[in-house]
Amino acid sequence: MERRTFLRNSLLTAGGVLLGGSAIFRFLKESKQEEDPMPMTVEKICQGSGKNVLVLMSAGTRQGNTDRLTDAYIRGLSEKGHTVTKVYLGSMRMAGCRGCGACQRNGNRCVVQDDMQQLYPLFAACDTLVMASPIYFWTITARLKSFVERLYAISVEDKYPEKETVLLMTAGDNGEHTFDQALGYFHIISGVLGGKEAGIYLAGGCTGCENIARQIAPEHLEKAYKMGLDL
Repeated sequence: MERRTFLRNSLLTAGGVLLGGSAIFRFLKESKQEEDPMPMTVEKICQGSGKNVLVLMSAGTRQGNTDRLTDAYIRGLSEKGHTVTKVYLGSMRMAGCRGCGACQRNGNRCVVQDDMQQLYPLFAACDTLVMASPIYFWTITARLKSFVERLYAISVEDKYPEKETVLLMTAGDNGEHTFDQALGYFHIISGVLGGKEAGIYLAGGCTGCENIARQIAPEHLEKAYKMGLDL
């Protein structure tokens, strides 16, 4: 029996002796809040007659620069008539690949039971995979990297399903080589998935968490929107 369940049952049984009724209610109420599921992490944005687009927004902050850039791109996709599913990857519980190889012996099923299990069918169904990430230590986020690693489970003889790929990125820096490492890795991912790159947008010069308010230039949002219209 889990510790919380044991404590709950014990309090209900002996509550009249150990605690007053109000204390018991407060304990159960706080326990329920802690056990509530996380906010929605997978959102069906629109249903259209075009491509099936899976958007992975990997920043941990909602309504931040990367999320806003992603939403601008999604607005273009929606107006173009595509089906769009948005995943808040930064809010999901997801480990990296363990390298155990079990997936290659049990019918391409990953043995790690976390939120990645929700994403395998979404990935299988999509035509286009959109990866949206801020620059963290000169590359994509660890959560997005974990998603990529875990695709190994569905590989067959080191071959993967072919998907169109799109990269959206933000960074505070706007130097000539700011996005080099992330771009190099994206090209590798795209090559593994068939080499069908369908768009790259790199938004440098954004105001990040070091300041009171995050800020992304309006022209970045407009260009991302237009890129969505072009898919």
